[in-house]
Amino acid sequence: MSTTELWVNSDGLEVRFGSEKAAAHKGGRMISADGQLHEVEVTITGTAVPSTDAPVDKYVAIPPNSYIEEAIFVVDTTFTSSGSATLDLGTMNVDGDGTFSTLDDDGIDNALAVAALTADARVVCNGAQINTSPTNSTDASLPMVISYGYNTAAFTAGKGKLIIRYRLIA
Repeated sequence: MSTTELWVNSDGLEVRFGSEKAAAHKGGRMISADGQLHEVEVTITGTAVPSTDAPVDKYVAIPPNSYIEEAIFVVDTTFTSSGSATLDLGTMNVDGDGTFSTLDDDGIDNALAVAALTADARVVCNGAQINTSPTNSTDASLPMVISYGYNTAAFTAGKGKLIIRYRLIA
């Protein structure tokens, strides 16, 4: 065996042996006790939000055949900006070849203003993909990942969690 060996299990988790450590992810997935309601959660750090649409974490996905019931953004640390920054939350297609393409860059929420992103704030998201079943437009059998991007100005601080609750449908 080499000093570092890596493979990806069928569940998408990396398995590593050797001296190399896996990178920490920005989120994860949970299932309710009754198995019906699923939840993905990602941590968003203001200084990491890009100017163009990008995945928050390419390993935290919403599976195909999901109905998004709600999304809530919970602010832990106040977001700041040197201008009038806004935050778009959306989804990207997993293209199946290691790349991602925009599905709806503000489908979870559009232009959350920096003034609304204060510590302990709970923002109920109201984008076009809430209360719908979005479908990967590249390949409907593949999942979607959560995306983010800023408008107007970059964020200089802030941290929060985006929680998306969904049900699997037939």
